[in-house]
Amino acid sequence: MATLELSDEQLSVISKACELLSRIYMGQLEEVAWLFSSLPEARYQELTETLKALNSVITLMPKQAHFGIRDERVPEEARCAYDIHQVIRYHLAWKQQPNEGFGINFDKPLPYGRISLPTINE
Repeated sequence: MATLELSDEQLSVISKACELLSRIYMGQLEEVAWLFSSLPEARYQELTETLKALNSVITLMPKQAHFGIRDERVPEEARCAYDIHQVIRYHLAWKQQPNEGFGINFDKPLPYGRISLPTINE
């Protein structure tokens, strides 16, 4: 087991990267457009539509469709990345609002990958 010391900002970056990786593997390529949200609206929409069109090349499904995280066609690496994202998201949500909160960020992480969920210790 390895130990890594990270700031909350670094955890947030890792969480976003893991979420993006898992979404790309599920065929949600349009999520890449979020990285370029500062583009002018017309260019942003063009980028989003182009990414959606590429989805059908990768998944062989309609451009609006994508796999779920449990789908057998989604690689294990995507599930592991999503598990890491969930754990970090949960940790940061409760750290920022220790008394209570609502929404998916406050839901206890569930394992989707074959390996154990990572842990975060303060």
